[in-house]
Amino acid sequence: MGASSSTRGNFEHFSRKFQPTLCRLRIDENLFLSPASIALALSMCAVGARHETLKQMLDVLGFRSIEGLIKTSEQVLNAFSVVSQDRSIQIKLANRLYVQKSYQVERDYLELIQKSFSSDVQFEDFKIELTRTTSKINAWVEQQTDQLVNRTLLPDDIPKDAGLIVISCVYFKGTWESKFNEELTDYNATFYETNGTTSKVTLMHQREKFLYARDKSLRAQIVHIPYKHNSKDVQLVFTIILPKAAAPIHRLEKKFTSRPQLLQNALKLENTKSRDLLLHVPKFKIESTFELKSILQRLRMKYPFDQNIANFTGIVDTQDAGSRLLIDKVIHKAVIDVNEQGTDSDAVRAFPASEAITFEGPWKKHTTVFRANRPFLFYIREVRQNVTLFAGKFGNSEILSS
Repeated sequence: MGASSSTRGNFEHFSRKFQPTLCRLRIDENLFLSPASIALALSMCAVGARHETLKQMLDVLGFRSIEGLIKTSEQVLNAFSVVSQDRSIQIKLANRLYVQKSYQVERDYLELIQKSFSSDVQFEDFKIELTRTTSKINAWVEQQTDQLVNRTLLPDDIPKDAGLIVISCVYFKGTWESKFNEELTDYNATFYETNGTTSKVTLMHQREKFLYARDKSLRAQIVHIPYKHNSKDVQLVFTIILPKAAAPIHRLEKKFTSRPQLLQNALKLENTKSRDLLLHVPKFKIESTFELKSILQRLRMKYPFDQNIANFTGIVDTQDAGSRLLIDKVIHKAVIDVNEQGTDSDAVRAFPASEAITFEGPWKKHTTVFRANRPFLFYIREVRQNVTLFAGKFGNSEILSS
């Protein structure tokens, strides 16, 4: 293969395809995921793939060579590491491959996974000790995420003839640079859902200067809400893309799927201006678990899951194993909690809507209203590293932070 033209932004290629596709398949659901974490877990498999299996995985991930993929994986892992060292932010990442113990994994592959991905391969007996293996995987995820992510798997999630299971889990909690005033929170706000019904949602409020844009081609408002950070090497933002009331979110998702460049442009800070905003954002908690095989196949990553075609001879020698190794499951779990402080809040009391959103001051005439009281897409990005750490959709009020 030729030299890679990939840079650290090339997981963005995967992210821009993956998240809109998932959203369109789960139209009415709240979603939260880490495209970067998923890409890292898949990369751990890709570096052990060969021939057409490798080519297909590289194409979906957005690379021309294993060398380019490894380089970017190391850079993205470093971005996670830099963010995790900031005391204002909690971020926990746990990726691991679980292989049927009857396989003999190549030594070079084990060394590569440890060196470039700061991970390892765990050998388990899926055939005889499935329940015990499931418990061990769950315990490992809980340990890696300080008990913040639990019950990742049930025994029925793993087939007894499984050869390779990919686990990708991540947890995030951040503190706003400008916190929302809890006394202004409206616990009885109306939320207009995609299907035309309304529900009640807890809506946080604040007035402040934020980077803002109104994108006419997307028929959407965009705001970048910064997170507090202690390190000069970290700049995290929470970006909301809010379609107009007359522009359903599925149309926006369709645009991003067919023209990924539109999403890339929408996320750029340089395409915004600082504006005085009356900002209204739901208070919510989302916990999402995905089995990603069907999504990846829709993106044309098919060979790694095909028992007649899959080639992972960089991981195991097929002749030694006695059977072909393929990916049986790709499981991803992510949790996000969005509230006034960026941390758990105990106080819950109702305010009449008229009290909750009253702001005084001479500059009131010059403010722009950003009211996220209908479905929207959101992204958490590390700007300095140019990495989309997380992406999600808030579409209804079925799961809320309390």
